[in-house]
Amino acid sequence: MAQTQRVEGGIELKCDADKFFEIWARKPYLAASMSPDKHPKIELHEGDWYSIGSILTWNYVLGSSNLLCVPTSGVHRMSKAYGLMSLKHESVADDGERSFVRTKIEEIDEKNNSVSYNVVDGQVFKTFYKSFKPKVEATQKSGFCVVKWSFEFEKKNEATPEPTKYLDFLLGCAKDIDAHLCSA
Repeated sequence: MAQTQRVEGGIELKCDADKFFEIWARKPYLAASMSPDKHPKIELHEGDWYSIGSILTWNYVLGSSNLLCVPTSGVHRMSKAYGLMSLKHESVADDGERSFVRTKIEEIDEKNNSVSYNVVDGQVFKTFYKSFKPKVEATQKSGFCVVKWSFEFEKKNEATPEPTKYLDFLLGCAKDIDAHLCSA
């Protein structure tokens, strides 16, 4: 029987945690205009943009040169199996994977500024994982906020990689959204 695993990562941002949370909890369609090279299109598939049970389709492009262009000091990847690791400041040349993921909003936690999803369709789900549950949380600190993405997942087989490229991708999106919110 396969085991549920977890990987998470966080980034320090300059924007207000409540404003960041507002994007993911109530206005996820804005992520397409704030991070267009990564999310060229976000569609409402069922329900509305901000309710539990709603289904959203996120078109994405992995492998843009911005994927891992983040400073080491503000980004950390944490894995149960490997402890704390820092990402290096680098650009990744990838194949520019274009795909989509369809998510169902499972929980919107106003108190903890978090949104939980369940992936119900897309390459991530069909190819690699039996289950895939992302969660984003924004925590206000003195003068900055910390955004943490985590994934609970079950691999289809032992050869399936940990979803670190998706974690890096979403941390890059967080940085794009931060830049947009800070310039507004």
